[in-house]
Amino acid sequence: MNKQEFVDRLKVSLSGKISPALVEENARYYEDYINTQIRLGKPEEDVLEELGDPRLIARSIVAAESDKSGGREQAYSDREEELQRRGRLWQVFRVAGLPFWALPVLAGGILLVVLVILGLIFRLALHMLAWLWPLIAIAMIVFFFIKLFRDWLH
Repeated sequence: MNKQEFVDRLKVSLSGKISPALVEENARYYEDYINTQIRLGKPEEDVLEELGDPRLIARSIVAAESDKSGGREQAYSDREEELQRRGRLWQVFRVAGLPFWALPVLAGGILLVVLVILGLIFRLALHMLAWLWPLIAIAMIVFFFIKLFRDWLH
């Protein structure tokens, strides 16, 4: 393993566990340390061997940051994971060419169809629609206004 591989493994091991700024800060620190040791005459292999496995270093950094921040980094990681999950869902809609507001409308429509089918099967269609339709309509109106104001603000 060379210096670049070491730094890359360290970055990969830290990514998603601490903030991107801290990932870069730690990567720069170790890269500078390795460069300094090489300038002092140590072979690169010896410096990397002294440092050890970058994944273990990453675990130590994450543990230290978690202790220091009182769990804020875990919350950051959880939030990033949630945003990535949501991003994948919206990417599906973008690939299909559907706008933002299409998801709740589509979900409401599917729910309505399922309820009608279940209602027909159980002969309760009118009763189910009578109390659920207003909720679905309100939700669709709310999403419409969210989209309207989001477009207006941007």
